[in-house]
Amino acid sequence: MPTPDNSVSAQAREHDRVFHVAFSAARKARASLVTVRPHRSITPLNVTPFLLAQAVVLPLLLCGLLLWGKPFILDFWRDCILFWASGLDLSFSLATQANDSGEYGLDLAASNGANLMPSRTTLVVTALVMLLALGASLRMKGAQLPLKYPVRIVAIIQLITVAYFWLSPTAFPYSIGRHSEELMTIGYVVMLATPVMLGMGYYILRQNLAIKLFHTALILGFFMVMVPHQVLAQAFIMQHLSVLFMPVLYICFGAVFDALVFVALYSWAVSNAPLDATT
Repeated sequence: MPTPDNSVSAQAREHDRVFHVAFSAARKARASLVTVRPHRSITPLNVTPFLLAQAVVLPLLLCGLLLWGKPFILDFWRDCILFWASGLDLSFSLATQANDSGEYGLDLAASNGANLMPSRTTLVVTALVMLLALGASLRMKGAQLPLKYPVRIVAIIQLITVAYFWLSPTAFPYSIGRHSEELMTIGYVVMLATPVMLGMGYYILRQNLAIKLFHTALILGFFMVMVPHQVLAQAFIMQHLSVLFMPVLYICFGAVFDALVFVALYSWAVSNAPLDATT
């Protein structure tokens, strides 16, 4: 006669057997009826010779075209800046002497003048605002957390700049004209690097060649329009406030900003790729 313990043990073994049978059946049904493809970011990429040729030849051709067109690009940017400068009360003009590249760069009247240097009041107010921003960053949590570290970076850079101008206000060696030319140089370098970076991460995808070239043209065209207006915006801030904000504008809204813009545009282009672009 079976004991109660044996009866309970037998029932548990039977339940375990039924569970495994049902689970195995469900797993087989899922494997035969449901197709789940891993995300393409972790899918092994099959680069064909044609895609490899695109990744090599297209950057070479586009970079060569950008190198050939560099004088025309910079002249277009300078003309755009000069066109809008009068309406923004920015006294931009072309320099009377050519630079090392044989080009006539931008110059801003009174860009080295004392009226653009920060006053003691501006230094004190800016320092107080940056200290308040640092204090506010300590209380950022939850949805505000992504803003915490950018605020700290900007505040620390600006506080260092305030200390520099407080200790040696006449030793600042940069002018708004030179700052503007360097911003354009950075923008051109980012444009020149764009085909190379797209070659490593976009041209190797299975997508129509015409669409790749179209997206590349849109990205380069965006920089063509953005860079002169970036220069104008920063020059406007410094002209109507002071050159106290030149370092933070250069560091946070120069090369770093251009790189972030490229990342955003690259992500947009890749997100429009078909689902089988990596197979």
